Amino acid sequence: MRPKLRTSDSKGFTLLELLIVVAILGILATFAITAYQIYVKKAKSVEGEMALADIKRLEESYYADHGLFSDSLSTIGFNPTAPLKYYTITIQLDGAGPPPFLYQATATANLDNDPDLDAWVLTIGTDFSNTLQHGCIPGGVGAVQFGCTD
Repeated sequence: MRPKLRTSDSKGFTLLELLIVVAILGILATFAITAYQIYVKKAKSVEGEMALADIKRLEESYYADHGLFSDSLSTIGFNPTAPLKYYTITIQLDGAGPPPFLYQATATANLDNDPDLDAWVLTIGTDFSNTLQHGCIPGGVGAVQFGCTD
């Protein structure tokens, strides 16, 4: 006679159990990768914010010495220790658009390879108040829209 195998004596996992574990790991990996990409984008975004904060400080110092703002980053002494990796800075003086401003610097970048651009805007108003705002440029063309998420 043959000895009878009991199910409690068998060792290992069934194919169904392995498939369930692989599916759960795949779902968890999807969430982890998405969260990681969001954190990387936020970290890259800090470059533009910090560059404009530095430019603000340098422009205020330049204005105190010369009585006007400069549209040249080299003139005000903006020379970051590491060159900007993601953002491009543009400067506009004496804007007449709503609201009027004396100085506006914009940092733009495409952080996630989509058509929309990430943007930080530093504005110094005619009353010398200043704001640093985050927005985006949909489709990479046109003006910065605040309150949108790229």
